[in-house]
Amino acid sequence: MVRNGLAKWSPEAELARVDQLIGSSEAERKRFAARAVGERNHECLWLLTRAYLEAQQRSANTVSSYRKGVMVLLEAWEGVDLLRPTRADAEAFVRRLNNPKREADPDDLQAVAQRRLGKKPVKALSPASVRQRVSAARAFYEALRWVDLTPADPFAEVTLPKLTEKPVERAKAKAYTLEELEWMAMVCRDWDDRLILLLGAHAGLRVSEMLALTWDDVSLRSGRLTVRLGKGSKTAGVTMSDELRRVLMARSQDVPPRGPGEAAPFVLGVRSSSRVYTRLEELWFLALELRGLPPEKFTKGVHGLRHFAGVHYASQTSDLRKVRDHLRHASMSSTEIYMAAAKDTDEVKGWSIGLTEGD
Repeated sequence: MVRNGLAKWSPEAELARVDQLIGSSEAERKRFAARAVGERNHECLWLLTRAYLEAQQRSANTVSSYRKGVMVLLEAWEGVDLLRPTRADAEAFVRRLNNPKREADPDDLQAVAQRRLGKKPVKALSPASVRQRVSAARAFYEALRWVDLTPADPFAEVTLPKLTEKPVERAKAKAYTLEELEWMAMVCRDWDDRLILLLGAHAGLRVSEMLALTWDDVSLRSGRLTVRLGKGSKTAGVTMSDELRRVLMARSQDVPPRGPGEAAPFVLGVRSSSRVYTRLEELWFLALELRGLPPEKFTKGVHGLRHFAGVHYASQTSDLRKVRDHLRHASMSSTEIYMAAAKDTDEVKGWSIGLTEGD
């Protein structure tokens, strides 16, 4: 019986197996799913779910976040018949997620120290996180129906916790302020620090998109980035701010020339989302220290940079389509939380958080 559900994982590492599953016949996919259910093979059940998500052209960000939700469901439903779950099973799962005294996830970095001391760390999920986990569980059952293994839809009418904030208020709370970014810009230590701030706060890139960006995706002449792991795994163009363009131009002078047949180097030197997060956290505390302010808990994370891009743009313009195009939202409803913005993204060019090109 294979578990290891919340072990370290790379979306790209399993893509070949997923492509093979998508390319197989309907009968083969159904046999694969039936065997995975019978063996309670969590990894194979996730492969099936990912194959369904890829076939539906869901974003890399959705795939990454849904994996954890599916694994949490499978661990929690060890004694539940996966092909015949009841609504009561689904409601119990939601109650478990919503329990303020629930044990922290195994991969929760903030809980590591408590576990080392032999304690059982407790961490409540926000209503938004509960809803995301249930969305992942629903996707799992969509995948099982996709291969015609079961008609079950246990989460269809389950009551979910209400969001405590309106989406736009939540985005503003999670977004960095311009002042905070200016403070963090003052304590940047190297190119990666500068580029993480600008790729997130000006270009609006998700962390997966930052990490996937290569120098072939950077057009300094046109001032545009090509995002290759955007929503629905499609490519999209993004306007650079003049500040981002200047920093990339200065950084490009240190990029060694490529040999014949060599792949384009990545723009960022850091190669993991956790390291991007850690760098931002370090900049946050360095900035507070520089200003002589007491330490404040780091809560805005990497995605807070993207929220800044949306909120800042919304304050400058009034055309919803403009922010949607810059942030590459598949749905206009996602953009509405920023109350955004105009016809094109020319205003982006004037954005600045006070960074210089070099040390």
